Amino acid sequence: MKSSSFLLVNLAAVANGLPNGIGTKTGGLFNYTIDGVDYPGHYPWLPEEGQESIQRRWYADPLNRADHPYLACNRGNPLATKNPTLHATVKPGSWIVPSYRAPPCPASPPVPYPTKPSVPGYEDQNPPSPCNEYPWSVSLGPMIVYMADCQGPCDQWDGHGKRWFKIWEAGFKPEGWEWSYNPGEKRDLANGDRWWQDHVLRSSRGTWNVTVPNLKPGHYMIRHEAIDLEISLQIYPHCAQLEVVGDGDAYPSEDYLVEFPGAYDRNDEGLWMAGELYADQIGHRLFNYTIPGPKLWDPSKA
Repeated sequence: MKSSSFLLVNLAAVANGLPNGIGTKTGGLFNYTIDGVDYPGHYPWLPEEGQESIQRRWYADPLNRADHPYLACNRGNPLATKNPTLHATVKPGSWIVPSYRAPPCPASPPVPYPTKPSVPGYEDQNPPSPCNEYPWSVSLGPMIVYMADCQGPCDQWDGHGKRWFKIWEAGFKPEGWEWSYNPGEKRDLANGDRWWQDHVLRSSRGTWNVTVPNLKPGHYMIRHEAIDLEISLQIYPHCAQLEVVGDGDAYPSEDYLVEFPGAYDRNDEGLWMAGELYADQIGHRLFNYTIPGPKLWDPSKA
């Protein structure tokens, strides 16, 4: 589905956000480019009706708890009344490029911005953030991509159940990346340029892509997730619906599969230090980081 909608942004990998209250950032995945075809995301500050997208409805404020009931695919505000029916057709080897750069806010919003969380009782931002176009200021934490077999059209699945498997991840390198300041010099978790996410979502404005593995044909959800550990635990999941075609024949075994919520615990090795990255006895003493979640599935090695 080729789109010229004002929502579509063809630059990838810059997160949108604005502090709104203590230690809160906002942002999200607004659009996808898949094998060169652009797919607009579900814009969170417009009504659900009238939007046609492969992406599940979402809101820009983070999920602040590992047991949030909408951890699989985020939540709208107001909540979605139905799932989208569109699926992007892909094949093993297809490139999926997410865009985290926000389009302009509506000049005249057709509906008022929400004034309270859509899911009470789970520490969501209150009041919710209004629309904004500011770049996400800090990105200290891992980025992870999961897929899941919908076992039929994805609009008929709510995202729950032990079906998710990890296909890609990037986190922290104490010696830095090629773009880091003084690469080769070992630094602790409090140094933003040692985090892959900091470069891609905040600094580079560059694109990055995930390759669809050699999966057997079927309907799949893809789940991009950014986790920010700087001031508190903040999780930003986004889901889109795919139809995998072709002659792939791989599928992960049971030991690779997880569910959301359930895959993470606040005390996991890769999450417990959230909000403590700048503490002398914690973040400044840690030089290694373990990305949370299951082991990475690589069909060429499984």
